[in-house]
Amino acid sequence: MGSIGPTSTQKRKVQTSDVENLKALLSDTNAKITPPNGSEDYKAAIARWSMAAAKPAGLVVQPLSAKQVAIVVKYASENNIELAVKGGGHSTAGASSTDGGLLIVLESLRQVTIEDWPAEPGQKVFRIGGGASWGDVDREGVKYGLHTVGGTVADTGVGGLTLGGGYGWLSGQYGLTIDCLVEVECVLANGDIVRASEKENTDLFWALCGAGQNFGVATEFVMRAYPQGEMWIGLVLFDTQPQTIEKIVNVINDNYTPNADGRTKFKGQTMGGLGFISPPPAKGKIMTFVSIVFNGTEEQGRAAWKPLFDIGPAMDTMAMQPYPVANTFLAPPIGLRSSMKGSSFQLPLQPTFVSEVQQMYTDFFTADPEDRGITLLMFELYDPWKNMQSSHGSFANRGTHMNALICPIWKSAESDAQCRQWARDLNEMFKKQLVSQGVETSEGGAAGGVAPRSKKGGVMLYGNYDQYDERSRDIFGDNYPRLQRLKAQYDPGNVFNKLFPIYPEA
Repeated sequence: MGSIGPTSTQKRKVQTSDVENLKALLSDTNAKITPPNGSEDYKAAIARWSMAAAKPAGLVVQPLSAKQVAIVVKYASENNIELAVKGGGHSTAGASSTDGGLLIVLESLRQVTIEDWPAEPGQKVFRIGGGASWGDVDREGVKYGLHTVGGTVADTGVGGLTLGGGYGWLSGQYGLTIDCLVEVECVLANGDIVRASEKENTDLFWALCGAGQNFGVATEFVMRAYPQGEMWIGLVLFDTQPQTIEKIVNVINDNYTPNADGRTKFKGQTMGGLGFISPPPAKGKIMTFVSIVFNGTEEQGRAAWKPLFDIGPAMDTMAMQPYPVANTFLAPPIGLRSSMKGSSFQLPLQPTFVSEVQQMYTDFFTADPEDRGITLLMFELYDPWKNMQSSHGSFANRGTHMNALICPIWKSAESDAQCRQWARDLNEMFKKQLVSQGVETSEGGAAGGVAPRSKKGGVMLYGNYDQYDERSRDIFGDNYPRLQRLKAQYDPGNVFNKLFPIYPEA
């Protein structure tokens, strides 16, 4: 993962004495300690959503409380041991894995409750354990007709997505996940357990909202909850003929191109994506899809999207569904090899560019359909207005741009380098397209790092996606110096250094 700063803060691997010491420290607790013994428990602990990101930890500890987390973190910090933290295990960058180091698995901290928030009369909030997945939140929220801005795939961990900013299907209405966040319980590098909010440890709270993976282990989140009923959800699939793609792109541009104020035609009521996939019913045929998450009735949705349906789809799975279904219908299978490479684009889309991307996808897919058959490419679409109204937190990438997900999925470890290179090459196409549209691009980043800059100086690349070559300063932009100062205060030994590491100010 890209970084900027010294490289002398190397951490050591777990030794036999560390195992015995941690067993003694945790002897009067119910924490689960698993050495690399080949057991099913160990295999499950180091498994990841993408097995290309799995690494053999030197020791696994599964705590059941923040106090137990604190014991483990403090020991790792004092003994210069490499530390990784697994929430949902969805990071394809390997940020939740360690080769020989100490792995904290938060799986037991998955409680989700809904309660009143005293600071805001009438406001309901989710209280979420640091190891919960968005599926856990969905299942509890739907009981009460409440939800918040969560991940678009249910098995994604709450912690990783939130600490990196967090986009979701409700971002068009409520902003990023961090814009819904009101409090975090966090274990610091020295083992202290603190709470951070707009009123308590405010500098730490600012840092946690966008660069949080650098500052501690989040063991609890408190987020605003919003009323949410059923939505009109599904996929609409078409052939990949250039004339069809042009018609689809015209509809997408009409529905999603922001006006001068950053508002789209339906003002956050609809989100989704445009992309390419080969679903099982297609029997190996590549299809163009439009995913639609419409926050309203089917009648309203079909009226809004009538020009799309007039094109004549080959397949239509649209239906009224409870909100949690929106976080399952684009979920790739767990346990293959994958990279979620992020890119960015600006609307309006050019049909010729979309067709070129489709050809890149086709060439990659058809070269080895058996190995690469579930690969996904998607232009993500939403209303950026609410996101842009906020400057909350250290997230430096707000803007009218949209995220693109380049997600090669493959089976063979021998294909790792080739599949990641394809994602790099495709990202290069997106970069050149931005240049051709006259978008100001960044300078000085590593290969692949050129992208439009936000007002805060960060490249328009979503840090929760893989950014193989970009530097920490690219992602955090003008916020980086302040983050360095806070890093020196909260984590001077750089214990938390797995994803876009921030090096303490000297």
